[in-house]
Amino acid sequence: MADYRNVWALIAAAAFLQLGGGILGVVTPLGLETLGVSPALIGAIAAGHAVGFMAGAYTASNAVILFGNIRVFSAAAAVCAASVLCMQLALDPIGWTVIRIVQGAAFAWMFSAIESWLGATVSAKSRGSVSGFYHLIAKIALVLGPFFVAGLAPIDFRPYLWGGIFLCLSLLPVCLTRRGEPPAPSSEPFPLSRLFELAPAAVIAVFVAGIVNSGTMALLPIYAGVALPDVPGGATGAAAMAAAAAWTGGLITQWPAGRISDVIDRRIVIAFMAGLAGSAALVLGLFPGLETRYILLALGVWGAGSLSFYGIGVAHAIDRAETGQISRIMSGLLFVWALGSVIGPPLSGLAFRLPFTQGGLFLLAAIMSGVLSFSMLWRRAARQDVPKEAQEPWKITLPSTAEAVEIDPRT
Repeated sequence: MADYRNVWALIAAAAFLQLGGGILGVVTPLGLETLGVSPALIGAIAAGHAVGFMAGAYTASNAVILFGNIRVFSAAAAVCAASVLCMQLALDPIGWTVIRIVQGAAFAWMFSAIESWLGATVSAKSRGSVSGFYHLIAKIALVLGPFFVAGLAPIDFRPYLWGGIFLCLSLLPVCLTRRGEPPAPSSEPFPLSRLFELAPAAVIAVFVAGIVNSGTMALLPIYAGVALPDVPGGATGAAAMAAAAAWTGGLITQWPAGRISDVIDRRIVIAFMAGLAGSAALVLGLFPGLETRYILLALGVWGAGSLSFYGIGVAHAIDRAETGQISRIMSGLLFVWALGSVIGPPLSGLAFRLPFTQGGLFLLAAIMSGVLSFSMLWRRAARQDVPKEAQEPWKITLPSTAEAVEIDPRT
C-alpha cells in the first residue's frame, strides 16, 4: 500500500490527462467534419498529432534532464490546456493542424514526466501491480471522457472548456505532491535494423497496431455519427458510445490474452487476436446498416482483438532480448508504433470514402488485421519460439510514451 500512496498523485494526474484526451479524440474529428473537412484530410491532421507525439517522445528525456519532472509536466500541461482553448479561437483546418501537432508533443512530455517518475518511485516488487493499476485507471478515464461532452455540438465551446478544465486539473496533484522528483533518466540508442533482426514478428505487430488502431480510432467518431443515428446525444453521444465499446473490449481481453501468451507461442495469440479483430471489422465493413446494438457489439469484439495485442508483441521481443536491452527495445517498439500511427490515419481517411462501399474504414482494418494474422503464422513457421523457461512473464504494456519503459517491472 505504501507504493500506491507514493504515486497516487501521478495516477490522478494521468486520469485527468486521459479525461481530456478522450474528449479531444471525439470532438476533434467531429469538429473538423462540421467545418467541411474531408475524411482524408481529417486523417492527415490526426497523423500530424502523431508526428507531434513522436517529436515530444524524442525530446522528453532531455527536457526532463534539463528541467525536472514537475517543470516539464507543468509546462506541457499549460501549453496543452491553452491549445485546447485556442481551438475555439482558430476554427479552421490549418489552425487545428498546428494545434494538434503541439498537443501531440505536449501529451508526450506529460506522460514521459509522469511515467519516468512513477517507475523510479515504485519498488521493484510492486512495479507490476502498480503499473497495471496505473494503466487501468488511465484507460477507464479515456473511456469516460467523451461522455462529458455527449449531446453537445462538435464546435460548441463547451467541449473544449471541459478539455481545458481537465488538463488544468492535472496540474494540481503533480504540483502539490510532497514526493521528491526521481534522478534524471538516461537512454541509449537501439537501431531499428537490429530490433527487426532480433524480433521481426514484434516489429510487424506493433507497426500494424499503430496503423490500424490509430487510424480506426481517429475516424471512429465520424463513422459513429453516420452508423449510430439513434443513439441519444447526437454525433458526440454516438462517438462516446462507439469509443467506449471499443476500449471496453480491449480492456476485457488484454489481461487473459497476455496470460495465455505466457503458455503458448505469443505469435499464435497475436494471430488469433488479429483474426478476431479482422472478423469483426469485416462484419462492420460489409454490413454498415446493422442495428445499433449489433454495431456496438461488433465494435467491442474489434476492440477486444485489435486493442489488446500491442503488449504481447512487446513481450515477444523481450523474450529474445538480454536484460540490459529491454528498455531500449521497448523505446524502439514505441517508435515503430508511432510511425504506424503517422501512416494509419491518412489511409483510414481515404478508405472511409471509398466510392463502392460505406464501410471502407473497417474494410481496411480487416485487410490489415488479416495481413498481420498471416504474418504471425508465417514467422512462427520460419523461426522457433523461445523456450518457456527463458521467457519473461507478460505484463500490461500500452503505447503511451518512450518513457513508459521505466514503469515496466522487467527493466
